[in-house]
Amino acid sequence: MANFADLDSFFDDGLSLPVGGKLYRIPAPSAEVGLYCQTLAESGMDAANGKDNPEAALDDVRELDLYRRVLGPVYDELIADGVSWPKIKHCGVTAFMWVAGSSDAAAAYWERGPEAAAPEAAKGRAAARSTN
Repeated sequence: MANFADLDSFFDDGLSLPVGGKLYRIPAPSAEVGLYCQTLAESGMDAANGKDNPEAALDDVRELDLYRRVLGPVYDELIADGVSWPKIKHCGVTAFMWVAGSSDAAAAYWERGPEAAAPEAAKGRAAARSTN
């Protein structure tokens, strides 16, 4: 019988983002948030492929809710630290890419913006589906 090391001894399930000289640690999302993000990403892909999907549209309230969900307590920390809205939004989208796609998709978005991240996100989703 195989002996497995404790997952917590080597598995990092958080995301650290440096903003203004401070490192913000985003905790792992709950299963509910993870599934919500995956559903939202798939809805967005449907919409991008011409399928009518109202779930893909984010109004201001849903967008703010998404950032609060994916950033968790870091959202309030960013606000308290006086971080600008464009930077908070960038952190939120990066966290969304991480949750719905992969660390590679999040890193691509963090460094280069949405155009660079789209292929990485698709690869992350495909890999996740192939392991299920």
